[in-house]
Amino acid sequence: MKYLPTILTQITVGMAITLSISQAPAIAASLVRKNVIDLTPQEKTDFVDAIKTLKKTPGTNNNQVSIYDEFVSLHTGAMTFSTMKLGGQITLPQDTPPTGPAAGVGAAHDNGAFLPWHREYLSRFEKALQSVNANVTLPYWDWTDPQSVDVIFQPDFLGTNGSGQPVEIPGTGIILEGGPVQSGNFSNADGWDVIPELHSYIATAETLGSSVVRYLAPDSNPPGLRFPLDKAEADRILESENYHSFRAFVEGEITIDENGDEQICIDFPCTHNLVHGLVGGTILNPSDPNIPIRTLGTMSNTPGSPNDPLFFLLHSNVDRLWAEWQNDNRQGKEFYSEPGTEPYGHNINDRMWPWDGGDSIPGSVGSIDIKPYLPLIKPKDIVTPVDTLNISNYGYTYDTIANTGQVTTIPETSSTFGFLSLGILGAICLKQRKHFSRS
Repeated sequence: MKYLPTILTQITVGMAITLSISQAPAIAASLVRKNVIDLTPQEKTDFVDAIKTLKKTPGTNNNQVSIYDEFVSLHTGAMTFSTMKLGGQITLPQDTPPTGPAAGVGAAHDNGAFLPWHREYLSRFEKALQSVNANVTLPYWDWTDPQSVDVIFQPDFLGTNGSGQPVEIPGTGIILEGGPVQSGNFSNADGWDVIPELHSYIATAETLGSSVVRYLAPDSNPPGLRFPLDKAEADRILESENYHSFRAFVEGEITIDENGDEQICIDFPCTHNLVHGLVGGTILNPSDPNIPIRTLGTMSNTPGSPNDPLFFLLHSNVDRLWAEWQNDNRQGKEFYSEPGTEPYGHNINDRMWPWDGGDSIPGSVGSIDIKPYLPLIKPKDIVTPVDTLNISNYGYTYDTIANTGQVTTIPETSSTFGFLSLGILGAICLKQRKHFSRS
């Protein structure tokens, strides 16, 4: 009987996390997502511990896959719906093509649902973290803040840069220092083992192995790939009145110059795409520097980029920018793309995979069948872009958004019954989803 409390705790944690990963219910209270540089030491510890707990917790659909790895598989699966292109030249080989109405277009990128899909995805991940520690929220990485790199890449927080495999950028003499993360948090030595099948190059489906790989070199990257990003440029993101332009700007397809003119990012990636490359490393083609020919690390154009927990800080910042843009009187559905102008899965009332009732089935990554790694998604768990437009329905806000009202926190789960109560809360709030405002 001495093992009963431990067994009950594992069961109830699993129940709570299962509800979190399969449903993202609304909660009346607003928890605040903070700038990563403002986290207290305890908040950093709690965030890291919750992530590591998800990595050790059996998944909802396959006990050999952790909850954390199921989130990785969702992002990977979303990228199998199209032949993702890098520099317009390289496609992701697939042995098994996707099927269903979403086939042919990436489920989560390059079109209107980039922001809604990732908002839903991040919220479910945050709910899973809160099943471990109810006060944990997703911090965001403000890419324009020069202090952020020194805060994030610490051995006792999100870990260090990779090492041991320096690479020269052809024709430049620039050496990118990096390789597998070998010590500190989120290294193999720390017990953070990546599933190789969920850790592949986008161009060849060749695995990067079982370690998070980083080539963080903000001071030595080629011109245009430097850190921090220009704050004035980031501020111009929020001035765009058109959702299509705003989405393309935030994702990194276009930039806006000082005159307000849109420019296609052909010389190098911008914003979100740029930050992926800053951490993952990008080698340019010496004959045509506009075309990336190789990406090196976990964060740089790999379907399994969430294997690096930094992914969630990057995308929390993307969501923060969208929330700030919406907060400037742009919250209604009229501030989304015009109906019928987006490919399937990206229009405002389209079902987004994987929350589409099973309408679409992802393809493979090379010869790797992604389906055994996916979480259990219930048939009635349906999410469309219109469901995501109001973050107050998700129970969080950002520290940069004014007039958010009263901010409260949920008491710490300090017992088996506390974890169980989170599961019950999730079940109750599941019904509330049907009453979400569709303004």
